Amino acid sequence: MLVWAVLAASVMGVVLVSPAQTAVQAGTPLAWGNNDVGQTDVPSGLTDVVDVDGGLYHSLALKSDGTVVAWGNNQYGQTDVPSGLTGVVDMAAGGYHSLALKGDGTVVAWGDNTFGQTDVPSGLTGVVDVAAGDFHNLALKSDGTVVAWGSNNLYGQTDVPSGLTGVVDVAAGLYHSLALKSDGTVVAWGSNILGQTDVPSGLTDVVDVDGGFGHSLALKSDGTVVAWGFNSDGQADVPSGLTGVVDVAAGDSHNLALKSDGTVVAWGFNSDGQTDVPSGLTGVVDMAAGNFHSLAVKQVEQAYDFTGFFSPVDNPEVATNKAKAGSAIPVKFSLGGDQGLDIFESGYPKSGTMPCDSTDSVDAIEQTVTAGSSSLSYDATTDTYTYVWKTNKAWAKTCRQLMVKLNDGTTEYVANFEFVK
Repeated sequence: MLVWAVLAASVMGVVLVSPAQTAVQAGTPLAWGNNDVGQTDVPSGLTDVVDVDGGLYHSLALKSDGTVVAWGNNQYGQTDVPSGLTGVVDMAAGGYHSLALKGDGTVVAWGDNTFGQTDVPSGLTGVVDVAAGDFHNLALKSDGTVVAWGSNNLYGQTDVPSGLTGVVDVAAGLYHSLALKSDGTVVAWGSNILGQTDVPSGLTDVVDVDGGFGHSLALKSDGTVVAWGFNSDGQADVPSGLTGVVDVAAGDSHNLALKSDGTVVAWGFNSDGQTDVPSGLTGVVDMAAGNFHSLAVKQVEQAYDFTGFFSPVDNPEVATNKAKAGSAIPVKFSLGGDQGLDIFESGYPKSGTMPCDSTDSVDAIEQTVTAGSSSLSYDATTDTYTYVWKTNKAWAKTCRQLMVKLNDGTTEYVANFEFVK
């Protein structure tokens, strides 16, 4: 969960910042798992998202401009974002309600109010973090104290422990609440029917927490995860060897862990594919778990400014290039600045045979270089990349297509060649 107002806590003499409180990176959201009421139907064209959260059957996205987008079940108006709501820096999805934290430290709530969960306490200000359970809410104030409201039924989830201070992060499960203190310890209260508030003895160095239906998660500063409580579907069985984690999220009975390499690991209940992380998903900068669905924000890759090949190579719409087989051809292009030398998609550049067409316009390569193998270089004075393509003598009397694909997610670029002896 994103918090722009950074809360730094000194733990064991080291300044820790919750992973979700680091530099904001925008991207595009995606979702998987249960979609009974459209909670994984991300609105078409939704981009520039910095944070996501999932409720029972609805989803929220916070954009970098401080606005909120919501979709999914709207039975109680939980996706009816208040008109004119701007300046949002954090948000949370509850069971059938939603919360938004504004940059001025005030909280806005909408949706189901059966238990007073959208009745924000009068005069509540100075808030730096919010969390929503199914029917209750938590607000962390800048002075390290916690305010709670909403359903308190028989479990006491809104009964904040007397004297609780020094809190730097809060999280809410179904009927329980969690607080992370500046000393790296965790305090939990509310329902303990399934052991979800039995914080493991000696647990320290925690930098993030979250709660599910009947279980709880803690992320430690060393990138490992600790889980406790209900384990009906393995939700408290942290995958063996899981390290390098920078954020955790708990759904009803499943979990997500975001690793420092931008990949996501999921485990626990998988009734609707909520732990089936999309194949090849990388570049994730934020993620969240709803009831039986999952959400992620994938960082948008900046496309290079490729405008075509330069002389001596002709682009395919101009002509087929004629070259001597075995020669080394300087393939030149610009990407709109120095992008480093790690610019090609894995396996590229490459070439393949193509039919020779006698009707094509043919232009001889005017320049070759001496080289024993292919290589890439960049000339800052001309803003030009040169890929020296070392061709094969065996290609004589054949036609081939050179294929170049950059690692920015854009299309494949090609140039056609006819080789002679």
